Amino acid sequence: MVLMFAMFCSTAYAQEMGTTINSDPPGATITLDGDFKLSATTPCRLPDHISGKFELVAVMPGYESWKGDITILPGQKNHYSFDLSPKTRSKAALRSLFMPGWGQHYSGQKEKAFLLNIGTVSFAIGTILADSDFRRKRDDYNQAVIDLGNAASFEETELLRSDVIDKNRKAYDSETRRNALVLITAGLWVYNILDAVVFFPDRKLYFHQGSIPIQEARINPVFDGETIGLNLTASF
Repeated sequence: MVLMFAMFCSTAYAQEMGTTINSDPPGATITLDGDFKLSATTPCRLPDHISGKFELVAVMPGYESWKGDITILPGQKNHYSFDLSPKTRSKAALRSLFMPGWGQHYSGQKEKAFLLNIGTVSFAIGTILADSDFRRKRDDYNQAVIDLGNAASFEETELLRSDVIDKNRKAYDSETRRNALVLITAGLWVYNILDAVVFFPDRKLYFHQGSIPIQEARINPVFDGETIGLNLTASF
């Protein structure tokens, strides 16, 4: 059975029988998962008939998510409150240090996080492949130098000298590509860290002044053609 509802309530309701949930700061979206699945915005008061064990998850833009287990006892006053910790630039930078785009994802900039992650990882893979190519061509050059030193005739020496020059050029070009990719990858990684700090979103929170009373809460049956559920709505 799934019960979805959204409600607000004033602190005056906290004195009545039932369950109240509050957060600091208020305005967090909470989900309780147990015998019912409930959704609300703090501060709120749950219907009196709701009881049992629930896992509570709270999320709010600009703050760390909060998770905990609560037990709602029937016929009693139950009050739960929790504090939300604000997300910080330092935590975003630390995440981006370990994985490009992680800090941006942490701060809610998911599209930028995806681009930075894909871009940096792609160049990093290219760098690894370019380094492997350079090492192979360097080994070919070193082997050509050895063969040149072991040449037994003038004709063989001239032939191997041309081969050494050609393989030296190929190894140099491969090293140049590898070094360029290393610089691009490192630059993207550093930019990703700086971006997580400099462009960390400064979120301003706005709260409703005064109380928002709930006049009536009612449960309505919901049928979508496949499953039957309940929908709790609040009348204002």
